[in-house]
Amino acid sequence: MKRALLIMMAIFLCFGSYPALAEPEDSPAPSPAEGATPSPAPAQSGGFQLISQGVSGEDVVRVQLRLRELGYFNFKPTGNFQSMTVQATKRFQQKQTMPDGTPMISDGTVGEQTMTMLFIHRAVRADIEAEIPFGAPLSGSGAGTGELLGWAEVKELLSLGTAYTIVDYNTGAEWRMRVIELDGHAEAECDTAADSEIYKETFGGEFNYSKRAVIVRIGSRSVAASLQGWPHGSDATMGNGMQGHACLFFNGSVSHVAGIMDAEHQNLIYSAAGRS
Repeated sequence: MKRALLIMMAIFLCFGSYPALAEPEDSPAPSPAEGATPSPAPAQSGGFQLISQGVSGEDVVRVQLRLRELGYFNFKPTGNFQSMTVQATKRFQQKQTMPDGTPMISDGTVGEQTMTMLFIHRAVRADIEAEIPFGAPLSGSGAGTGELLGWAEVKELLSLGTAYTIVDYNTGAEWRMRVIELDGHAEAECDTAADSEIYKETFGGEFNYSKRAVIVRIGSRSVAASLQGWPHGSDATMGNGMQGHACLFFNGSVSHVAGIMDAEHQNLIYSAAGRS
């Protein structure tokens, strides 16, 4: 009896020391990898933070991308909620109707309501403009011609923060613009409110997406260029009647889109140089 008891205790000690085989636990859900693609829209919860002018971050990029997709925002997303994005948001809000039939409040900020409306399938897209004013006809030469200098050389001649005289090739109208950025092309703002009025009048009386052949006076030199008629992006000069800046292309300048040349700008540069 004693011997049998000892054998039973030995068996218990031997096999009882191993843990029982259990069903494996589910692995914890992996945390999002750094740099992973975000969801199309932020979660709508009580912790949602209002997006208003001056705010920056990933949510602003999502808003800008969606506004561009819907036709309200025609610029490169920057992640900064500044005046151009505010105006695009207002235009979007003015076109939307709430489920109960009431108009949407158009204050240019993005709260939970606007964020929800942005990403639903029935969001109303922007109207396509029937026509774009172009100012005086793009024919004739009212100011002579400019040198066809390459962008690399022009970039060395221009100084950030300096205002230069812009001459419309077809009409001879003149105004001054201050260079605020030099990248694949120059970015410039009108120097004063009076300059902005001449700029607008040359483009047909209002800011628009057309482009014009121009000549830029840099010191004693006159250089062929092409100027865009729609201000966009950051605004460095206050009180000049122009929200944002305009693209100013020279021979060989490239766009922000994949660093490619803009054929329309290039043709206008040739015109300003008297080569077309």
